[in-house]
Parts: sequence; structure tokens; C-alpha cells
Amino acid sequence: MSIAVTKLRLKLSSGLERPAWRRSVTRITLMLLCTWLATLPERPHAHTVPVQPIPAPAPPGPGSPEPVRVQRAPPVAPEDAPPETSERPAVGVDPAERALLEGRLDEALSLVADRADEELAFVVRGRVAAARGALDEAEQWFKRGASRSPGGDAALDLGLLLIVRGRQAEAEVVLERLTEAIFRGDRDGLGFARAARARQALGEPRQANALFRAGVQASPNHPAVHTGWGELFLEKHNTAEAVGSFQTALKLDPRWSPAIMGVARAHADENPSAAREAASQALAINPSLTDAHLLLATLAIDEDDVATARQALSRARAQDPTNPEAAALAAAIAFIEDQPKAGETEVARALTVNPRSGDVHRIIGERLARQYRFEEAVGFLRRAVELDPEHPGAQAALGLHLMRTGDEAAARAVLERAFDLDPYDVVTYNLLGLLDTLDGFQTKQEGELTVRMDPRDSSLLGRYLVPLAQEALSTLSARYEFKPQGPILIEVFPRHDDFAVRTLGLPGLLGGLGACFGRVVTMDSPRARPAGTFNWSATLWHELAHVITLQLSRQRIPRWLSEGVSVFEESRAGRAWGGDAQLAFVQALANDEIGPIAELNTEFSSPKTITRAYFQASLVVAHIVDKYGDRGLRAFVRAFGEGLDEEGAARQALRVGLDELQRGFDAYVRHRYAAALPALRSPKGKIPTEGSPEQLVAIAKRYAGHYFVQMAMARRLIKSGRPDEARPLLERAVGLVPFAGGEDGPHALLANLEAKAGRMDAAMAHLDQQLAQDPTSIEPVRQLLQIARERGDEARLDRAARRLIEIAPFDAELHSTLGDLALKRRDFETAVRELQAAIEAGPDDVAAAHTELAEVYWQTGRPAETKKHVIAALEVAPRLERAQELLLAVVDGETKKGVR
Repeated sequence: MSIAVTKLRLKLSSGLERPAWRRSVTRITLMLLCTWLATLPERPHAHTVPVQPIPAPAPPGPGSPEPVRVQRAPPVAPEDAPPETSERPAVGVDPAERALLEGRLDEALSLVADRADEELAFVVRGRVAAARGALDEAEQWFKRGASRSPGGDAALDLGLLLIVRGRQAEAEVVLERLTEAIFRGDRDGLGFARAARARQALGEPRQANALFRAGVQASPNHPAVHTGWGELFLEKHNTAEAVGSFQTALKLDPRWSPAIMGVARAHADENPSAAREAASQALAINPSLTDAHLLLATLAIDEDDVATARQALSRARAQDPTNPEAAALAAAIAFIEDQPKAGETEVARALTVNPRSGDVHRIIGERLARQYRFEEAVGFLRRAVELDPEHPGAQAALGLHLMRTGDEAAARAVLERAFDLDPYDVVTYNLLGLLDTLDGFQTKQEGELTVRMDPRDSSLLGRYLVPLAQEALSTLSARYEFKPQGPILIEVFPRHDDFAVRTLGLPGLLGGLGACFGRVVTMDSPRARPAGTFNWSATLWHELAHVITLQLSRQRIPRWLSEGVSVFEESRAGRAWGGDAQLAFVQALANDEIGPIAELNTEFSSPKTITRAYFQASLVVAHIVDKYGDRGLRAFVRAFGEGLDEEGAARQALRVGLDELQRGFDAYVRHRYAAALPALRSPKGKIPTEGSPEQLVAIAKRYAGHYFVQMAMARRLIKSGRPDEARPLLERAVGLVPFAGGEDGPHALLANLEAKAGRMDAAMAHLDQQLAQDPTSIEPVRQLLQIARERGDEARLDRAARRLIEIAPFDAELHSTLGDLALKRRDFETAVRELQAAIEAGPDDVAAAHTELAEVYWQTGRPAETKKHVIAALEVAPRLERAQELLLAVVDGETKKGVR
């Protein structure tokens, strides 16, 4: 069992009550202590642990293994806004402690051989024993050191070790003394930090935070104090502050391996590649750092790289044979591979250290959740809280995953319990607040489909979203010959942070649009994002495709294939969805930057490659359908549900191995993009970017076969007021890369040039081409609407308005346009729907909108509805003649009916 100098992520693992007399003493002690700490001056960047949730950087990450449509934002860089420190250098570290920090364990022992009576000697011997898994020996060394110095490092390590071993009552006695030691004069920074870690381990983060603040004030130049504070923030999900503290420690001592490991853990969810790099850096300094091997194993498990995970676990166990986390991760691998007997053997091994530990099953449950297997995860997390009902982390994780399975009532009860245990946990607080928000949502039930939406969205957006969801499930169920288990729950959030909390427990998830957990889909409402950045219809279809593939594969499908199917099914829906990353992918393909299928899951873990990974995965699926048909794709997805790995599934379903599938895919994409590839290769040498218009035209001619050169020169010519010279370059760019889209792409620029020149038919043709490649941009849609309305082109007007519903459905004018078009076709049902939507969207002229709808009702023989909307119009504009006329007609009709 490795107990690093700054390892603070220990959870309470016993339900024993603290003795009443001890609680009273502690309360009085802490009141006095916090009163004294309040007199300390705040530093400019003082840290606080919030009671209320705070915005955090976008979490997982990580490649978040859940099928989340995410282009992850880069993680908070370690150098961002670090806490201020003194100009003085870091304090010196005893050579024996330095040897421990760098994994030179035998050397550390030799350095204290002649210092037998010093506390440090007992600490070093205990830590070496613990690092090698000799916990009984470690405990004896720590006890001997603690007896000499009840407020020292040996006492802290003893208390933490006793918690790990499940002896909470004994641990509390030891750890309480650390706080009391401050009143005996042990008020240096390390003394405060020890007391802080003790309070943290006892579940008192507010007091721990105050003590760390005092520690930094007293010893601003000791990396251990900053590292400990960072661990507290990381435990409470405040990643930005945690990274700041770790970076401060590393500025003081670049080889402080616990701080490097802190950075690694901080990035684990957000950016696994950065976490992996940091863990490797820590191992370069301290090869015996068990925590680093365990983190690398965890990251590999989450990326389906079981071979690498086993190697990392083997290294961890060679160092620390009794480590329960290593056994829990080995158990997780066994359960993921559907080997329950092997899994239970590892569970038993993990529980030998502490038979009542909730962490073992929590770790297994969380790893299964990363594999999409949420129902199984809930089962393991229930076992975790059965073993340790007082484990707030296990309770919170169970609550989160119950929400992911759609059991929100059970989730609330569990989360309330977690909050009682730890009211400072941000995830628990956020999830309970989110459940309160959901209480105010409106529910639409259509068979096995349940849709929950904010009341502001429910009526207007619901009239489009619910039928589209039904269409998607019907279409996809038929195509994959599979009816998913219901009920299927869809929740739509008008605040993005609510969606993020519902999905991951924390605000952020800046690139996330939607998520699927098998029977639960969560997503942003169009209100949650600026218009023109989000196509809610495409996202809904994408997530419902995940419902099919996750359930069809019994939640065992690799992430790359599930995402690939979802993007591919977007493109098959025939609405110009799914191709927005095409240009980025083909450019990478042209420059030989595309990885193999076998490494696609890893591509989803990197912010640099995740966008094109989505599209690459969809092309693999397109190749499978092209060569093996829908039957082959269905069989491939279903094979994972039989427990086969990628190689086995490919051989069973497609009759080829991964190598042959790769060769076929390579040929497929290079043939598909043969014409565009030369145009997207990076040209050799430096290309001039400045010059006169004539020089710009000459540069473009010299590089006539390069798409990006044509675009760069064309944009500069347009900026210089030379549109006529720019037009041929843009047309050349279209010929080189016909699928290029974007509001700054060739079709968009050509549409603007043609419109300014009065060539409206040509402008509309280019806008058509742009919208065929770009499912989210709003300005080209508005431009096409305007031109089509002026030209009387009803087909284009209808098409553009329908696209706008997918991007900005709360635009009243577009609904009025669709209503008018429907009236011309005498499609009264559609006209009523759209004109009603126009009213709900908040039109500029409310009276006119009600009157227009009243006229439709009058034409279709519905006088009661006519009267209702006429009165609504007259309440706003009493002198509106058309409304007055309609009201008279209704009243006259009622009078004649009464006479008859």
C-alpha cells in the first residue's frame, strides 16, 4: 500500500460514530482555531472551498467514454493564474525525504540508519514499508513515531493508514491530536498542513481549507503545503484551483512528484493524453510511484486498451502487492471482459486490507460506467454503499448513475444521503439542484417515449422534437431490426450548465451538445446556445442512434463504433447532417495524419483529434455498409453483445480481421476523396501572404492546385475591394474541394459576391450548396430566406425555413413564413401548427399573428378558436379592422345559429 506524502484522496470507510466527548472537544478546539485563523491576512489569490457549487473547467473528459457529442475544450493549463508565492526559493528538503519522493527507497532507509531516535526515521521506515505493501510493519513504525511526536508526520501517516485499513475510531483519536498540536506551538506551515490533512480525512473540508490557508501564509515556499491544498480542491471538484496549487508547488520544486501526480489526476477526465504525459513525468522522477501506474491503468481501461492496463497494474503490484486499488482495477477488467469469477477473486483480494471498504466496488462501478454499462455500474455501487453506508463518494456515484439509468426518484434519496454525509461535495449539491429544476419541467408521454422539457420550450419545441424522436426511433429500429427497451427518457435543458450537470455532475462540458446512457438521452435546448452553433435535430437523431447501438450491443460496443454509427445515421437522415468535420478529416488524410481503426478510441481522448475522429469513425461505418451492407453492420454491432472484442466481432460479422478491414477502409477513403486529396496537402515552403492585388492573383495562379491558397488569396482580394479578381479563385476552390462549407467557405463568399452583383439566382445556388454541407450556420439560411422571399421562390423559401427550425426554432418570423406557405398549398393543419408556433415564439406584431391564425380557423369552420384569437388580437390592438370584421362574422354566425 503506497501512502504518498501528499496522498489525501482517502475516504471515510467506516460507519463508526465519533465518541461524544471527542466531538465536543473537537468542536470547541475548531471554534477557537478558526477564530484565530480568521485573523490571518488573505493573500491575493487565496483559495476557498465553496459551500455552493462553482463553475469548473469542462470535465471529462476524457475522453468521456459516455457517447457524448463533444469537442472538448483544452484543459486548464497548469500555468493559468497560479497562486502568488514569495520570491524566496523553496525550502530545503531532507535528503531522506528527497530519496522517498524520487523512489530511491533503499537509499532513504540508509540515510536514516544513524538517526534511529528521530521522528523522520520512523516516518521513512513506515513509508517504505507501506510503499512495498507491508502494512503491519508500516503501522508499527508509524505508531512508534507518533508516540514521540503526536502532532508530526508519523501521526498523520498512522491516522491515514488506519482509515485505509477500516479502523476509523482509532484513526480519529490519532488525527484529532494533530489539530490540538497547533495550540501547543506547532504553528509552522507543515504543522498547519498536517492538521489540514487530518481534518480533510475526517470529512471536514471547511476546517481543512482554513488550515491550508494558514499553512501557506506561514510557509509560502514549501511545495508540500501547496500540493496538499491542491489535493483538497481536486477532491471537491475545483480543478482550476487544484491545478493552480500544483503549479505553484512545481515552480518551487520542479521535481516534486506528488504535485506532478496532482496535475495528472486533474487532467484525467478532461484530457487523458495530458494526464498520461504528466503521470509518465512523475514516473521518470519516481519509478516506484504506485499511484502513477494505477492512473495509467485507469486511463487505459477507459480507452479499451486492456493490454496496457494490465502492464501498468503489473508494475503497480510488483511495487505494492497488497494495493486494494490495483486489485479493484484488475476486478474491473475482469467484469468488463465478462469474467465474473476472476472479478470476484480480485474483489476478495482487494477487501483483505479493509473488508468494509466501499471504494473497491465504487472503483469497479465507475469503470463499468465508463464502458457505458450503467445498469451494471449501479449494481456495484449498491454493493459499495451496503459495505460502507457512510461513504459519501460511493453514495454520490450511485446517485449519479441512477440518474443515468432514468431512476430519478431513487437517485434523489441516495443523493440526499450523500449530502448529509458531505454537504461540501459540489457534484452532490449540483445534482440535487438539478433534480429540483427537473421538478418544474413538463412531461410529454408518447408510448415508450418520455420527453421532459422546460415549460418555455415544451409547447413550441415539443411539437417538432417529439415527432422527430418518434421518427428516429421508428426508422432506426427498423433498420437495425431491433426494438430498444423502454421507456426512453429524453430531457432537454434551456441552460447548458444544467445539461452538463445532468450528464456529468459538474457545469462546463463546453463542447457537449447531447449525451446518451442507453435509455436516457440528455441534450441542450436551442435556447442553451447562440443561434447558428447548434442543430438540435441532428443532435437528437445522433443520440437516439446511440440508444439503438448501445442496447443492441448490450452496452459493449466500442466508443468509436457507436459514435461512427450515430454520425453515419445523421448523414443518412438526408438533412445535410453529419458532414461538418469532413474538411478537417480530409485535410488530415491528405497529410497522412489519420491513425488506424485500432487506435480510434484513443483519438476520442484528445482535444486535437476528437472532431475528426467522429467523422473518421462515420466513414469506417460507411465503408462497412458499402461493402458488407446493413446486414453486416447490424451483425458487427450485435457481435459485441456476445462478448467478442473488435477482432472477434469483425471476423464473425464481416468475415475479415481488423487488418483487412483497415486495408479496405484505406482504399475506400482514398478513392472517395481522390480528387480533393492533392488540393489539401500542405504545400512545400513558405507561401507569401502579402502583396498587391496583382501579386495575390499571381500567388494563387502559382499554387492553383492548393485549396487553402486559393481561399487565403481570395479573402485578401475581397478585403482589398477586388471582388472580380477573387471570384475565379473561389470558383477554383469549389472545383478543388466541392464539399467545403462554413460561413467563411467558398460557397458563402461566392453567394455574397453574386448577391452584391445582383445575380440572385447564382447567389441562391451557392447558398444551396453551402447549406448542403453546413447543418448549423444561420446567416446563410437567413440570406436564402430573404432572397427566396423576394424572388417568390416558394420551394427554396420552404426549405430554408425548415432548416431554420433545426437551428433557431424560436424565430417567430420563420413560423409565419411556413404558415403562409402552407396556406397557399391549402395545408390548413400545417398552417395552424406554424401560426400557433409563431405566436408562442413572440412575434413583433402580436395582434397580426393572432388575426392571421383566426383567419385560418375561420376558413376551416372552427368559430370557437376563431373567436379566441380575435379577442386576443383586439386586446392588443382594439382598432384592428380585420380582427373586428372577423369578430362580427363570428358573432353573426352565433346569432343565426341561435335563431335557428
